[in-house]
Amino acid sequence: MSGSDPTRMMLSSYRFPDELRDGELLLRPPVEDDVEQIAPAFMDPEVGGEAGLPPLNADTIRGALKEQIPAMRAQGLLSPYTIVDAPSEKILGGATLHHLDPMRDTVEIGYWLFLDARGRGIATRSVTAMVGHAIGNGICRVEAHVRIGNTASERVLERAGFEREGVKRKLLRHEGRRVDATLFSYVPPT
Repeated sequence: MSGSDPTRMMLSSYRFPDELRDGELLLRPPVEDDVEQIAPAFMDPEVGGEAGLPPLNADTIRGALKEQIPAMRAQGLLSPYTIVDAPSEKILGGATLHHLDPMRDTVEIGYWLFLDARGRGIATRSVTAMVGHAIGNGICRVEAHVRIGNTASERVLERAGFEREGVKRKLLRHEGRRVDATLFSYVPPT
């Protein structure tokens, strides 16, 4: 895979990975058997609400996995992952690579964890795995947006080497309204 080349009118050839690993941590696409376990996160404001997950029920998630997600993934819009402890096969949370810009060689990331998986470095390791894949395959900038006030998520990004760049006004949806978000980016050292 390679980055874009505007002088030759070539777009980035970056493709979302099928799965990522960090030791015993596995990021893999969600499957129908995961839906009953992950669906509560979409309805829990302390989990999905902070991660910007839409309040979807299990049936809607199943439909999206079959109908919308494959097309969104192919277009570079969204590639969801389930974060799994590989030995136990326990689902710990989720992550996304999304909004690939093949002209600018940039991509965004997102992540969320169930409450009992927090505080163990899982989010940081997941973010680091996504960043490592992106940077290693032609992406030059990885971005993340965090609702102002979500300090736990800010700390995850800082531990993963991201830098705070500024505020984007009314970018995210939170508790039924638009809220400001801090823009973080990871750009590899030159």
